[in-house]
Amino acid sequence: MLYEIVKSAEIAEPKVSVVIPVYNVISYIDETIESLLNQTLKEVEIVLVDDGSSDGSLERIIELATEHQNICVVKEPNAGPGTARNNGLDVARGKYISFVDSDDVLPEKALEIMYHAAESEQVGVVTGISVSFNSSRSWFIGGHFKKGVFKKGHKTLVKNPEMLYTLGPCNKMYRADVVKEIRFPTSIKVAEDHPFVLEAYLKSGDIYTVDEIIYNYRAREDEGDVSLSQIVKSDPYVSFKDIIESTKLADPLFKQYVKNPIALGKIRTDYYDRIVSADIWPAYKGIMMEGNAGTQVKMFDAFYDLVDSMDLNLYNSLGVLQRLLTFETINRYTFIKEKARPNYLRVLKLAYSKLDPGSMNKLLSSAYPQEVRAGQKAANRNSVQPIYQRLAVRKAATIISAGYKKIVVGTWKKVQDMSRNFYARRIAFPIYKLSQKQDKIVFLTNKHNVLADSFKAVYDEVLKQKPDYEVVGYLKQPKRSLRELLSLYKDVATAKYVFLDDYYRQMYGLTTGTGTEVIQLWHAAGAFKKFGFSSIGYADSNTEHFERGAHRNYTKVVVSSSEIVPFYADAFDVPEVDVKPLGVPRTDRFFNEDYKDFIKASFLGKYPHLKGKKIITYAPTFRGGPGERQNFVMNLNIRRLAEELGDEYALILKMHPSVTRGVGVPFDLQEFAFNMSREDINDVLINTDILITDYSSVVFDFSIMEKPVLFYAYDLENYLGERNFYYDYEEFVPGPIVRTNDEIISAIETNDFDLDKVRAFKERFFDDLDGKAAERIVRELIK
Repeated sequence: MLYEIVKSAEIAEPKVSVVIPVYNVISYIDETIESLLNQTLKEVEIVLVDDGSSDGSLERIIELATEHQNICVVKEPNAGPGTARNNGLDVARGKYISFVDSDDVLPEKALEIMYHAAESEQVGVVTGISVSFNSSRSWFIGGHFKKGVFKKGHKTLVKNPEMLYTLGPCNKMYRADVVKEIRFPTSIKVAEDHPFVLEAYLKSGDIYTVDEIIYNYRAREDEGDVSLSQIVKSDPYVSFKDIIESTKLADPLFKQYVKNPIALGKIRTDYYDRIVSADIWPAYKGIMMEGNAGTQVKMFDAFYDLVDSMDLNLYNSLGVLQRLLTFETINRYTFIKEKARPNYLRVLKLAYSKLDPGSMNKLLSSAYPQEVRAGQKAANRNSVQPIYQRLAVRKAATIISAGYKKIVVGTWKKVQDMSRNFYARRIAFPIYKLSQKQDKIVFLTNKHNVLADSFKAVYDEVLKQKPDYEVVGYLKQPKRSLRELLSLYKDVATAKYVFLDDYYRQMYGLTTGTGTEVIQLWHAAGAFKKFGFSSIGYADSNTEHFERGAHRNYTKVVVSSSEIVPFYADAFDVPEVDVKPLGVPRTDRFFNEDYKDFIKASFLGKYPHLKGKKIITYAPTFRGGPGERQNFVMNLNIRRLAEELGDEYALILKMHPSVTRGVGVPFDLQEFAFNMSREDINDVLINTDILITDYSSVVFDFSIMEKPVLFYAYDLENYLGERNFYYDYEEFVPGPIVRTNDEIISAIETNDFDLDKVRAFKERFFDDLDGKAAERIVRELIK
């Protein structure tokens, strides 16, 4: 784009060049320029690029330039802010570049604060806190603080994906050599800054955030005077179209700069999640409410192209997009014009065809499961009739008074629950078993509401090795309708393969037919505490009748090593020949260096206080029976550990999933100890230098990395009566046994660990240490 330098700045070597696109802002430009002239940092070049103004803005900035030597004026034909900023970049001569919008205002120390941070921290991008203001008040931008965008310190986009929530070019300072060759797209006017800022983040690598206010965004109040940032409300389709185009420009940047494939997948997921929730969603709602058939057709066609371009892993990571395309749109179906409804059905079919079982389960666990099912039927039948039927049923539903509902309906629901379970299990299931077996794989779990742990690894391998198989999943849900129960039992009865990862109550007492392989991928590696039939007679055990009903259908059990085959055969009462030492799929990640590098980096981004510290993780098992497990009495003295070890170490608490209470970190110790019970245990272990456990099978997983383990067995005698072990505990464990906090501290300070013992333990309980357990299971068990 051609431009003309009307007046050059008369400043020899500017430290910072501030680029300002100017277009019809005669009411605001004086205040903006005054805030720059009053900066405490001198040696600032102000580059004003007029974008074809017609309200006197050009004349005014020329007048100001004649009064101030550090102002440069450039003019161009009207082409939009992207072109104006690009031309400003060409002209700018400073070591650092900042962008300011022509109606915004900088605090007087803003440039000085960012410049000194850039110089002292040696980073390519500096950012800070922004506020919005109008004529009557100012306020912090809530989304920024909610996401933790402005926490002080060094960051990278991969470690700190919250930086995706500040993609505007302003409120930042860029080192010129980072951004001089980057250009803003000129074909779009909304979200045109996203690709530029993303590339600056990625190219810079290191970002530094200062915890001071360095930018004031103006919220214009005159409805006829709309800024670009407000255009989504005034013209939602223009906004939607440009945002979609912006994603097409931004997505390739991740592939260009992020070489770790795990990090690449995660940052793309975070990016699209942010774009859909913060940008696409408001524009979508505006288009729906406007009711323009033509723009609705274009929007749904754009959604189709967007979903079609996504690989399965990316799409199934985007719950917000799945919700928008399914029940959120079905709930707004009456706003869709007749002309646009076939286009919606087209994208709906694609949206359901790409859902994995975990994503489908999440949708069914929402507040609108019947709408989700209606959408699925519409997709399967290529007809919107199921949607009409669902909306009609909703509209015609009878409102029952609160008292009647509480007394009569509550009682009736109990009867319904009993009758539908009886019907599904005792009547429908035996009939379904008479049907021919299908090339179908079913995943059943009550542990997770998405595909996780070993299930996720096996599912990914099924897609690679057995693409012709139908895959369905029934994961953790609070309650299922009769229709859903019938679907579950029909799939179990007709599938060739059923995978479990634990006890699964819906299968208790049933007998699957011949031709169905029921494969138990037990959630724990190795063999430590006794369980199943082996634990009968101990305090924390089930009855033989219960265990018989729970395990009667297993045709194969997968374990980690040949040594423990007899233990699992006994625990599940299956022949040893059917216990297969093929490995534990969820441990495959311990052999993936890209995955481990990414997890370590992301933990430092999420928990910056861990930087430079050695990590001790305390991961005990639960105590007591089912009614007692939620509570945990903390015998570990966190304060003592902080006093003795806090200079060198940090402490992570990782409780068993059954434990929900009794775990807290004192306020004054929150830079030493972190409750990460909600984090994935394997990710925590990857970041752990020393593990403290007791009777948990987590020791098997951790041994793969050959790191030190302490066994804090303060209640060993009681636990022997509660569960007991397959081995003599004191001879079996691959690390020191301690019973007091003093002994814990002493063992860590004296480095009282034998890693050869840990290595021998690992080789004893894992036959194959290659990270290919999931691949083996699918190859050898699914014929």
